[in-house]
Amino acid sequence: MKTIIPAALALFLALMVCDMNAQSTAPLRGVKAVQVDPTVVAKPDKVKEPSAPNLVQDSLKNALRTANIDIADSAPIRAHIVLDEFTSGSTAKRFLVGFGAGRSTVTCHLVLQDADGKELHSTKIHVRGNLVWSPYQGNNTQRRQAVTSYEQKLLEEIERMK
Repeated sequence: MKTIIPAALALFLALMVCDMNAQSTAPLRGVKAVQVDPTVVAKPDKVKEPSAPNLVQDSLKNALRTANIDIADSAPIRAHIVLDEFTSGSTAKRFLVGFGAGRSTVTCHLVLQDADGKELHSTKIHVRGNLVWSPYQGNNTQRRQAVTSYEQKLLEEIERMK
């Protein structure tokens, strides 16, 4: 009897820790709606496109909708993007240097917060434009490829957090 009680207590504590870890890695579990806050540009010198903050915010909204999470004006969970880098790349670098130089890039963090602003989760997302035929692609094509890859990666991260 003396060993059963400590063993049961240890098992109970272990299950509690496992449950807390599961909740921290799945902050969107059971969430039906999320408030999307404006994009934060962390490094303005690395964001070459003026429309980039709105573009990544729209991609976040699209990814949440695709994951069957509604966008609300007020919700217990808030999400936003911290944009570190957004470039269309360089056609000249892609053509002259090759080897992946000059490709478009999107680097950011998806941040989830509770209603009080406490950070629940932060995930880094980094994508680059396609290498296939890249020396011959214009910057708009490269940017579209990076944004499409970004939106897919964003959706994968959101699904992982459910």
